[in-house]
Amino acid sequence: MKNFLLLSMILLLSSTTILFGQAIMIDDFDASDTGVYELVVEGPASSILLSTNTADKMQGTGSLDVNAVIGPFNPWGSYAQLIYRTDSTDVLDWSVIGDSLSIWIKIRNAPTMPANMVFRMHLADRPSPNDPIEEYLYENPIVLDAVSGWYQLKIPLVVREQSGGTTPDSTGFILPPDNWGFARNNFVLDRDKIVGYNLALVTTTGAADSLIVGFDAFERFGVRAVPFIFFNGRVVSNFLDQFAWGQSSLEVEEGTGSQAGKNSLKWTQGNEWGNGWTGAGWNITTPLNMSGSWAVDSLKFKMKAPAGTGPIRFQFESGTNGKVGYLFTPTGDDQWHQYSFALSDFVPQEGTTGFDSSAVIVFQFLAEASGVAGRVIYMDDLWTGNPVIDVIAPTQVLNVSASSGTFINTITWDDVSGETGETYSVYYSNQVITDVTAPGVEVVKLKIAENTGLVDHVLIAPATNQNVTYYYAVVCVDGAGNQGPVSDPTPPLTNLAKGVTVIHPSAPSNFAADGDLSDWAGITPFRMFVSDGTGHVVTNTTITNDADLSVLAYVAMDNDYLYVAFDVTDDVVSTDTTQQSYLIDSPDLFIGLYDWHGAPHTSYRRGAEPDYHYRFGRNAVLQDNSPGGRLLEQGDPNYYWDERFSPPGYVVEAKISFADIAALGGDDLFTPIIGKRIPIDFAVNDNDTPGSGLREGILTYSPNNQDQSWNDVSRWVHTWIGDQWVVGVEDENEIVKSYNLFQNYPNPFNPLTQIRYSLEKSGFVSLKIYDLLGREVVTLVNTEQSAGTYTVQFDASKLASGIYFYKIESGSFVKTNKMVLMK
Repeated sequence: MKNFLLLSMILLLSSTTILFGQAIMIDDFDASDTGVYELVVEGPASSILLSTNTADKMQGTGSLDVNAVIGPFNPWGSYAQLIYRTDSTDVLDWSVIGDSLSIWIKIRNAPTMPANMVFRMHLADRPSPNDPIEEYLYENPIVLDAVSGWYQLKIPLVVREQSGGTTPDSTGFILPPDNWGFARNNFVLDRDKIVGYNLALVTTTGAADSLIVGFDAFERFGVRAVPFIFFNGRVVSNFLDQFAWGQSSLEVEEGTGSQAGKNSLKWTQGNEWGNGWTGAGWNITTPLNMSGSWAVDSLKFKMKAPAGTGPIRFQFESGTNGKVGYLFTPTGDDQWHQYSFALSDFVPQEGTTGFDSSAVIVFQFLAEASGVAGRVIYMDDLWTGNPVIDVIAPTQVLNVSASSGTFINTITWDDVSGETGETYSVYYSNQVITDVTAPGVEVVKLKIAENTGLVDHVLIAPATNQNVTYYYAVVCVDGAGNQGPVSDPTPPLTNLAKGVTVIHPSAPSNFAADGDLSDWAGITPFRMFVSDGTGHVVTNTTITNDADLSVLAYVAMDNDYLYVAFDVTDDVVSTDTTQQSYLIDSPDLFIGLYDWHGAPHTSYRRGAEPDYHYRFGRNAVLQDNSPGGRLLEQGDPNYYWDERFSPPGYVVEAKISFADIAALGGDDLFTPIIGKRIPIDFAVNDNDTPGSGLREGILTYSPNNQDQSWNDVSRWVHTWIGDQWVVGVEDENEIVKSYNLFQNYPNPFNPLTQIRYSLEKSGFVSLKIYDLLGREVVTLVNTEQSAGTYTVQFDASKLASGIYFYKIESGSFVKTNKMVLMK
């Protein structure tokens, strides 16, 4: 039987080839391995001794001699082994280069009972530092039998058994039987999370034995084709960071996939420059080694495109000098079609050379001079190779806790055991969280990397510092997009939230776009100063001090218009309009015109929840993410941009119609209401060398901007319209316990103001406005209402300036407040 096994092994090894000639040395055994390996023997009379042999070697300057004595410790056998482990956080990535293993072996002194002696190799993996180490075993029964010359043992790096139900052999690696007592983590050999290996000499009976064996040139070789999933019909893979350009947008749209119950990628094309070039895709957080796939695999996906869709290019990039793409024209019939393009057919693009398939950092799709603004294309099942789709959800996140700091709550948790490549999402609410999609549940942060276990929640409140009480919960999303159960919520944590600048809920008094900012008196600006940390300088750009660049930005709204002003201090003002608008001095406003709750947008959306990017240039207001582009021109009575000389800088004022905004983007008309929670950011470009086209600095409001807010809405922060937490409720953390009539906001006002009141009990409610002489002007409410807090908007555009009173009556509750209309 042994001779048959030996012949089978030789035939197997002779048929094994090294793909593409790639091999990576694991240990060359050239120098002393003392301290590299832990030497482990079992039982008394056992020993193991290492020595470097520089005279007899297969390659390099030396080999390793192992002199092992194995005592009769257990009736089923004992061992002597060399164990190598990385430290607690380092891992070895054998996911691509590692189709097989090889080690050169020479038997100097053979065992006395060769039938009882086997060679075992263990591979150890650990998905995360907190997981137990899981070991997979290979066993060869004949390589240690007799004195020999040097020969190369080749071991297929395949897993033939992962259930723990069989014994090891020479056809591959197995998870050892359950009764052998080995630890488990996720029952998968994670080739990218290898933490070590064992070289073991094992007796299979209770008899003692010994041998001397030489090892040399332990390598892994052969390139393995690894499938990569970009979108699996549910979510985008965790290793991707999205971008879009040329006014494109990209989002996951639920329920619109190629099959019932699946999602799709919705690509809405733009046409920013009028030349049809537009696209979207992902930066890859850790470069993909696709070298094993490139010669044998294909890019596969499903697409649904409308009639008239022109050429589309799919493109992989390994750097500025390495881009390869495949150009095709999809079937334009609004039906799903399957496409498959061999990776080897992707060709260099844009004159680049040197594409490196082992370090892919970008994957994108783009309309090649064929984009049409507003055209929608759907994609599904976007991947390479033939991946196995993971459908098993991760387990619950444990040990979630929250602690308070100054305007910050810190949330911590334990990684889910047995997962690799997973991310974590943290949520908060003023109610206990059992469903993260429930109303009132907000996002602290999504897609937090594994092994992080901590996030800070910066606490903000509308206008003034206020106490807030929040519960927190954490959800694990595995690498395939499966979402685990919601963690047990934290106990409620009360802390002080910092009041932030809000959007003023009425027009500036006597507004005129003339550069005179006195009409903004009494309206608090958004402040961006380097000196006090309210402004943030984008990495690799320079703002030296407040004189170099500092900004006060004003935002207000009434029913019909968005009002914006910038008071910019800038020591050198560059207004060369022959340059691109972002390369000269110009402020940008990023704003979402909708009431934002729940998960943030990751790209610009249209329709009911539209996101906008405005650039206030020397010649015009540009709406950067919508076709058409220009909203107001210099010379329009509603737009002003001019240089200011003391102190040096410039002033901007604009009045933009909500109707014009909606029409330009094809979006829903926005209605401002106090309490709406608005996504917002600012970025101000600084060019200190007029005519050069060189932008030295970018100053932003959001600390997360990093010159990516133009592309990624999730980097924006948020504020509110007025001083109210949510629409129709005075304080999201307060339960109504009494009747009350609150002071209107704003006050004085012109011509819109909001009136809030709370009802302890259900009943008939009357809310009326009176002039200074006590005459009734208008009835705002005259109906039955349930207990709760209400907000009513009062439009005084038809009334004269002056003092007015508003009076509420409900049951025995009567109260009157004064307000001032100032036109």
